[in-house]
Amino acid sequence: MTLTFPFSTAGQAVADLYTAGTGIRTWLFRHGLRRQQRLRAKVISIGNIAWGGTGKTPFTIWLAQRLSAAGWRPSILTRGYGRTSAEPVRIFFPGASPEDARTDGDEVQLYLRHSVKVPLGIAASRYTAGRTIEERFRVDVHLLDDGFQHLSLARDLDIVLLDARNPWAARWGLSRVLRESPRALRRAHAMVITNCNLLADGGEKKLDSLREKLRRINPGAPQFLATTRLTHFVETRRGRSVSPDAMKGRRALAFCGIGNPENFFAALNDAGVRCLERKPFHDHHAYREEDLKDLAAFAQELGADCLLTTEKDLVNLPAAAELDMPLYWAAMQFEVQEEAALLGWIAESLGVSINSPAPARSGAGGAGAPAVAAVSGVRSH
Repeated sequence: MTLTFPFSTAGQAVADLYTAGTGIRTWLFRHGLRRQQRLRAKVISIGNIAWGGTGKTPFTIWLAQRLSAAGWRPSILTRGYGRTSAEPVRIFFPGASPEDARTDGDEVQLYLRHSVKVPLGIAASRYTAGRTIEERFRVDVHLLDDGFQHLSLARDLDIVLLDARNPWAARWGLSRVLRESPRALRRAHAMVITNCNLLADGGEKKLDSLREKLRRINPGAPQFLATTRLTHFVETRRGRSVSPDAMKGRRALAFCGIGNPENFFAALNDAGVRCLERKPFHDHHAYREEDLKDLAAFAQELGADCLLTTEKDLVNLPAAAELDMPLYWAAMQFEVQEEAALLGWIAESLGVSINSPAPARSGAGGAGAPAVAAVSGVRSH
């Protein structure tokens, strides 16, 4: 205990120092000492103040699908965290295969796995990716994935996500691990509180307290609630679907490498799935063959009869991974409780109709184009 306290104190100081540094950078942009670049189409930033775990990727998928269904022409701009592709800019055309994105990070693969039939731009400079897309497609709105701190690109709306179970990202023995101070939420135009259904007993009171605190920080930002539910499992060898009820009699070892592993474990518990052990890895963990062998050996020691993981972890497994026991990934459904209200607020804020495309300001293109294009010789800003 005497060792843990100094370590936690030092770790918290380092985390707070990073948060302060981000605040200084924000101040420079706010006062015009650093310039923003603006795309021709509208930009909706989707981000958070925590280090992962709030559901940005599922929300971006959800919003892209809803806007497309409403007649809009969205694109997604992302850094492509963990990508190993060498090109400064990668553009994925609608209908591209997830296999084409094996070197572009797990988030890009998830967008393609979920048939988000919109252009995807991957680059350190999301402005460069957006301009490249605008040269090839008619785009009404760009969804800036993980964009709250990407202040070099101007945005029309900032939607910030917070995890209902852990809004200030307490982990590793620290009370908060934040990219920015909660005061940064004053920049948000709206806030979405995710994983509301995973709150334990007394969750309604905890949620009310969080919402009140957020109102004190930013009284003008509307708040929306979202849930993440486990709908079924998919067995990786044969691709067959299994209901949560059918998994209740199994003895599983669950593992994951996501921003907040406890949310996955809570979803399993909420679905009544029994886990003999839970093994967390760091976010975006790229699994090696040795990792899988160790997991399978551990599972056998426990008497487990299967392994459970997330879809995000699935795409981070070795391409030719083979196991001696069944491996299932959990299919999750993201829902915004006030869906119509959120979409209506977006349309009103952007000054367009939700039932028709926003006025297109960029050029047409994309017909007959390949599934993925690499753009070389482009500087990142």
